[in-house]
Amino acid sequence: MGILGIAWRSIRQRPLTSLLTSLSLALGVALVVATLVTAGLVQKAFESGAGLGYNMIIGAKGSPLQLVLNSVYFISKPIENLPWQVYQEFLPADRRRDGRDGRYAASTKTAVPICMGDYYRSFRVIGTNASFFDDLTRGDGSPFAFASGGNFRDDDFFGGVIGATVAAHLGLRVGDPFSPTHGADDGAVHDPFRVVGILARTDTPIDRGVFVNMEGFYLQDGHAKPLPDGVEPPPPPPPAADGGPTPLPDAQREVTAILLETASQPGLPGMPGLPAELTAMGLRTVINEGRDAQAVLPVGEIRQLLDLFVRPLELLLLLVTTLVVLVSAIGILVSMIGSSLERTRDVAIMRALGARRSHVLAAVLAEAILLAVGGGLVGWLLGHLLVGALGPWISTNAGVTASVLSAAPGAELLLVPGLILLGIAAALVPAIAAYRTDVARWLQGPG
Repeated sequence: MGILGIAWRSIRQRPLTSLLTSLSLALGVALVVATLVTAGLVQKAFESGAGLGYNMIIGAKGSPLQLVLNSVYFISKPIENLPWQVYQEFLPADRRRDGRDGRYAASTKTAVPICMGDYYRSFRVIGTNASFFDDLTRGDGSPFAFASGGNFRDDDFFGGVIGATVAAHLGLRVGDPFSPTHGADDGAVHDPFRVVGILARTDTPIDRGVFVNMEGFYLQDGHAKPLPDGVEPPPPPPPAADGGPTPLPDAQREVTAILLETASQPGLPGMPGLPAELTAMGLRTVINEGRDAQAVLPVGEIRQLLDLFVRPLELLLLLVTTLVVLVSAIGILVSMIGSSLERTRDVAIMRALGARRSHVLAAVLAEAILLAVGGGLVGWLLGHLLVGALGPWISTNAGVTASVLSAAPGAELLLVPGLILLGIAAALVPAIAAYRTDVARWLQGPG
């Protein structure tokens, strides 16, 4: 019988002890795998916000991180609103009523306003214009795609686009009405919007958003900026050509934030121009020195968020699960020591029949490795099943797809050699004890 056969037979002779030992290790490995995969998914969710077609966010003075969390991930509360005139400063002459370029128009490629404050059945409602899906991009830089329907038009005041997670969770389809609530799920119910498009999954926070035409957003109760006492509102813009609702006057408009893609600047003849990244740095300095707004580079804030919160939490969870695995390894050690005491006479008989010390040592080590690898493989499978079971919750709350096939390839590839080394370390003491077994002592008669 070979060494592996001897090790397997020893395991079968102690089925309950072997099963419990492997099970404890399997649970530890399952926690490690689930932690690694989930941490990777969370990091992916945060990093996905760095490639949505804009490199700067303009918002009210306050916490830059709060501005990013609110504008990119649709979590946390808005700081304050910006006057409509601030947004106008980023627009070219053909998009302004006065026919003049805004102050920052030359540095701007795309400026998309967003208005927040409403909810629809726990999902954030974002008021914006058609440029959001026409000019911005998905997390991988590709244009937005629609699973059904399409983008709303700027003149379709009550059109809305919903993310893939919203559609799957609420069962909405193109043509269905939905009525946001003001400030919270239990707030005042607004006028209904109509779903005109459902986005294809992006694995970004966009999947959890309900996007409505900002013109319709402004017309809801409580959304118009109140005018100071004694100030008469200016005449409203002309109504739509089809006799639709009249837009809200500019003096009563506000925006929560502006998603900005900066433009590259042409250089002098024979000289290179200024890339968009450097344009952003200069523009940020100018805006932050003013009193009206702040400019934030989301990539830097996301990196800071990962360094300050996500990675330390990931390391803490990984440390806890690693301790669980070490406790399981101690269980293997205790099991092997107990089995070595039980079979000392068997080892002596093996030695008397011609087995070398090295064969006995190898058999004990092989038994521990079988227990470690067997329990590890079961734990690896349990870990992925756990991630798959949590997949719907992760997709809803983190905006990334999670399934049984989700993996952390780099870290998981180290598990098998790590488990082999763990099994060898746990079995080293009983293996040496078996190696040093005194044949004469254990084979002599009772007298």
